[in-house]
Amino acid sequence: MKTRMFICFQGLLILFSSVSFAEDFSDINDDGFVESNTIKNESNSYLKINKDGIKLFVFNQKKSDFRSFRAVTHINASLDSILAVMLDNKSCVFWIDACKESILLKKVSFNERYHYQMISVPFPFTNRDFIFHSIMKNNHKNKSVTISMSSNENFCLVNKSKKCKKINEARLVRVNKSIASFKLESDYKGTKITWMQYTDPAGNLPSWLINNMIKNVPYYTFKNLSIIVKKDEYRDAKLIYDDDGKVISLINPYKKQKKMTSIVNL
Repeated sequence: MKTRMFICFQGLLILFSSVSFAEDFSDINDDGFVESNTIKNESNSYLKINKDGIKLFVFNQKKSDFRSFRAVTHINASLDSILAVMLDNKSCVFWIDACKESILLKKVSFNERYHYQMISVPFPFTNRDFIFHSIMKNNHKNKSVTISMSSNENFCLVNKSKKCKKINEARLVRVNKSIASFKLESDYKGTKITWMQYTDPAGNLPSWLINNMIKNVPYYTFKNLSIIVKKDEYRDAKLIYDDDGKVISLINPYKKQKKMTSIVNL
């Protein structure tokens, strides 16, 4: 699992338009999800995987040698639990395929964050790392949450924190063009997840290698997520909403109990 190339984030998320990829969040609709004619018209895509409840569509890009993808699945777990996994940086190595490390760099608010992620790349190529700016939106009426992410490669160049210093000293190949999105839609059976992403991995990675590996990354990531989300650490997590229906926090009874237990043991 760790030897396969992971071409994205963590969320987490990547957005794309019908012709070129957005450099910001200008194409995002009121739900926080990108409007895309390419995505809506599946005749322009290639269905690469349709098994184990996971569908993967791959898209050619007019201005890039690297392809993008849209992966869709349904997991028998609450939206709250799935989001608890996605917002837990430490969980990255357990569910995102080839993730070696993930660090929260700055929490602007519950719904806006900057985070770092390192991914393993097959020898003899150098591992890649990302710095993502993520924004989360929710629609309380249709019970959906979307996390949208875009790469921000210069964040640690201007930030003097200890975390950024360590990241800068690693001297990995920094990905400077990546955009993604996860949309979570709750229903009576669980949660539908739609993941879209485009990444230019930078450096000397050949496009044929990355394009051949695209079909594995979303598939194994979704398979891993369907397992880890049922663990005690995330199963009973609950989202907290304000009076306007906006998500403002997430309560995890398991982590609170673990903290209380450790204090007692002292």
